[in-house]
Amino acid sequence: MKFFIYILMIFNLAFAKDFLVKDMRGVDVKISDSLTKIATIDDGFVEGVMTHLGVIDKVKVIGSWSMKRDYKYSFTKISGETYTLRGWNTMKYLHPWLNDLPCINSPQGNVINFEELANTNPQLVILRVGDCTLRGSNKDAVDKTISTIEALGLPLVVIYAPKGTEIATMKDEMRVLGEIFGQKEKALKLFDYLNKTQILIEERTKNLKDSEKVTMLYMGLNPNVRKNGGVATAFGVNTPESFIIEGIANAKNAFRGDGTNIILSTEQLYAINPDAIVLPTSNGYHPASELLDSPDFEKLGELKAVQNKRVYAMPWSPMNCARRVEYPIDMLIIAKAAYPKLFSDIKVHEFVLKFYKDVYGVDEATAKALRSEQILDWTVEDDF
Repeated sequence: MKFFIYILMIFNLAFAKDFLVKDMRGVDVKISDSLTKIATIDDGFVEGVMTHLGVIDKVKVIGSWSMKRDYKYSFTKISGETYTLRGWNTMKYLHPWLNDLPCINSPQGNVINFEELANTNPQLVILRVGDCTLRGSNKDAVDKTISTIEALGLPLVVIYAPKGTEIATMKDEMRVLGEIFGQKEKALKLFDYLNKTQILIEERTKNLKDSEKVTMLYMGLNPNVRKNGGVATAFGVNTPESFIIEGIANAKNAFRGDGTNIILSTEQLYAINPDAIVLPTSNGYHPASELLDSPDFEKLGELKAVQNKRVYAMPWSPMNCARRVEYPIDMLIIAKAAYPKLFSDIKVHEFVLKFYKDVYGVDEATAKALRSEQILDWTVEDDF
């Protein structure tokens, strides 16, 4: 009998089609080598890597409305003219069929429908903790989400988005995704490609003296802040945004506190008075002209950065709670905004076209369209 069982085990091993992948929890997850139906719970990072690996067609269920929603944002200029912008998540533009997939989250993006997830019965669930869809700050909520999905009997791979200053952890995220699809080396090369921009920026800025460092404010213009008595928000020195400013671009975060989206008053902004300002996606896209030409911010007209017109818009990245594949573009805009002379030979509008083509394998026309979707046409107009 024992001999028969041993032979059976050898037979099963010889023809086994499942394999194990160790996720970022350290859990070995059994993966089928015939994956055709995957559920993703993230805001576009997983889909971006899967696009690079050529396996995006395996996504059948999504967990973020950022890949379904048409975003529009308007503000009124001092002249009275209404200025309107629109954009899509890059993944929605590249894969419009994502819009037709079931989304197991609320439109507000804060309640996962586990019953609907179970009904879709995917072969694998890939969960990225730290995105807006499941923020990592509430450990109890994360643990409950993981345990509930596992209780459904669904294979679950968990990856963790960067937190604090740990952008390098994205390499481990890509390692896990690469192993799932049998393309570990290609996935790791993707990280090396993305990391080249970071290395380039660090090399060019590493010898700056303290007296030469530009002070920069990562300044959110969320309209809701004004409804609550503030003017704008800032990102503290313990955030990935600050790490890019200080740790990579070698500038100085003008806001020295901790935390994300810290509300600031007019008086606090004048006390900070940064040399340069970058405007991230913050409940809407915010072009430089909003800060320079909107009556909502007329009282900030004497800020040094506004006076010198050193105000720059970050790429349109809806639900950008954590860095996605496009993060080198963020880094380059911040670095060039801080030190335009050091990066005068690099044009962001050209850089992004090559980036999209290299990472997503698209042609020139699609790359230009993606540039427009990320609302970066201003880089063409300003030859930035």
